[in-house]
Amino acid sequence: MSTEAVRQEFTDALAEVLAENAAGPVRRGRVARAHAAIKRHPGYNEHEFCAAVEFAFEQWETLQNAGSQSAIARP
Repeated sequence: MSTEAVRQEFTDALAEVLAENAAGPVRRGRVARAHAAIKRHPGYNEHEFCAAVEFAFEQWETLQNAGSQSAIARP
């Protein structure tokens, strides 16, 4: 698996956990597996890991803002 694919899986898993945490009980298995995979990958570096975490939070923030706008727009 390429470094990009591993990073994307981690980013998606973390964004999913952040979204679920806001809504209720959280499943952390996927993010734990993705975290282990990214750490074991031969192309791993700390910068890529931090970028993946930052991007996941940006995705989560976008989802939160979209939800807030939908709630405000409802009559």
